[in-house]
Amino acid sequence: MNLLLLAFLQTIAVVPEVESKVYEQARQILVKPGYKQPKPYPGYAGFVGWASVVRTRTGALLTMFSSGYWHASPPTPIKSITPEDVGRWRKMGMPDVQAPRGGRAEIMRSEDGGRTWTDPVPMIDTEWDDRAPAAALLPDGTLVASFFTYPHAGVAIIRSFDDGKTWEQKPIMIRAPFHDLATDGPPIVMPDGSLLLATYGKEKEGDRYEAIGIFASKDRGQTWQYLSSIRAQQEMTEPGLARLKDGTLVLITRSEAAVSFSKDNGRTWTEPRNLPTRIFDPWLLTLRDGKLLSIHGSYQRPQRGLRALISNDGGRTWNGAGPNYGFTVDPTVYGYSRGVELPDGSLYIVYQATGGHTTEDARSMSIYGMRLRVNKDGRGITTLPAR
Repeated sequence: MNLLLLAFLQTIAVVPEVESKVYEQARQILVKPGYKQPKPYPGYAGFVGWASVVRTRTGALLTMFSSGYWHASPPTPIKSITPEDVGRWRKMGMPDVQAPRGGRAEIMRSEDGGRTWTDPVPMIDTEWDDRAPAAALLPDGTLVASFFTYPHAGVAIIRSFDDGKTWEQKPIMIRAPFHDLATDGPPIVMPDGSLLLATYGKEKEGDRYEAIGIFASKDRGQTWQYLSSIRAQQEMTEPGLARLKDGTLVLITRSEAAVSFSKDNGRTWTEPRNLPTRIFDPWLLTLRDGKLLSIHGSYQRPQRGLRALISNDGGRTWNGAGPNYGFTVDPTVYGYSRGVELPDGSLYIVYQATGGHTTEDARSMSIYGMRLRVNKDGRGITTLPAR
């Protein structure tokens, strides 16, 4: 059976679970109002989100996130956004603030496996809204972080050569051949030390749907080469990308859980095929034992919140708690998470409480950390006690 045919076999096998409130005891508060807040700056009004985590070569954990005043925090006065959109956002709760440089990227550090964290400090602050910072660790210890700038929609790359203590402040920008481009990252590291990054955007002005763009770097993130695009007549954004042990690349996207495969390091892809669920911000991680994990936000009602799908066969079929939804991670939150596998085989993930769509949400935003473990049979997850 060839890979193209296998791409059609997108199913979710039901593994019933009994939901409990263990997540309330397991989750750890990293940032909340009055605690571990970013340093004040013009325009900051309490929004924290789009968080990610990476483990450095020394074993430190770094959590990166965006701060600002709302779900999106473009610099003011707001330009390059239609008045109709701005008016709609105002009705949703977007505050009228003075934010000359928009939102920025923050970073905090743990030297004890996530038990304690430093206060956040600025990671980078461009003249735009700096969104979704996420980093990958190269074999030589270099950290390569991606984020995107809004509304000047381009993908930005910065690097750290000192275990994440300092970062380049002049981003390497990627956009061409796209009209606009974004990413939720992080890049993935290939066996030869090169990097692949999945992005999304309009290939030309006026396109109805975004396409997925795959970019590669062979020089530690200094330069990037466009490899390929993946297109469909539906929304395909916020891609998660992983490499299986046999070298196959797997990609999953918002909002129809469309899955694609590549056997040639990202140059060509199978036609996207949808899972029977609707999700946002799915990320993928290949565990050391070969299982493939996707943690994502869920559109399914009443199965909302942060959820997980697990594949034992490289993304061809998946296990979940229902025929169209994944296992419970934290059903009370918005979503948007990233995670890293720790030496003991557990995962440490970070995620946000709400989407910050209303003024009150933005003022009360929190970022959580949680440890969990994927069950050995791939038929569920176990939430672990907070450290």
